[in-house]
Amino acid sequence: MGEIRSTIDLMMERTRGMSLSLEEKDNLKREEFEKRAKGFRLRFADGTLEADEILSTISEQSEEDAKQLRSFLWNELVESLPDDRAALKSLALMEKLPQAKARSAVIEEIRSSMKDLGKIKAKDRKKIAAVERKKLASFGISGTAVVPRLPGEMAEGSKTAARMEEFKRRLRESSSDVNR
Repeated sequence: MGEIRSTIDLMMERTRGMSLSLEEKDNLKREEFEKRAKGFRLRFADGTLEADEILSTISEQSEEDAKQLRSFLWNELVESLPDDRAALKSLALMEKLPQAKARSAVIEEIRSSMKDLGKIKAKDRKKIAAVERKKLASFGISGTAVVPRLPGEMAEGSKTAARMEEFKRRLRESSSDVNR
């Protein structure tokens, strides 16, 4: 009687000699690095991973892989740069990457802009809170425990978002001429 072959044996026989092309391997590697860079950014943002830990993990890779991973991490940080004071934390990691040397002026400009924005928003918040407290008091709601809800989007927000998009464009535009 003939031998009964398993499904695995049949698959192995049909795929013998087949392998991924160089382009497919590069695409898989690129996707893996993109996922790792995003993971690094997310873990850095939530505080479970420090900048030095990220950089030491990257430096454990081969030189070519480390360059690619740093490049993907830079792109991930630029694309996800928030338009509020939370950007300061991302800038701290960005400054430790090699791409930052060529863009140090832009990074300093972003840092300065975000610090100024924080001051402006704090002043606006106090003014708006005082107005809202007066409105609540007119309805008979007052006291030290009253905390008014502030409007979500302040007028300065759209200007800040546009300014941050310009910063991102400037950070991206010189990415091709910097050694990654």
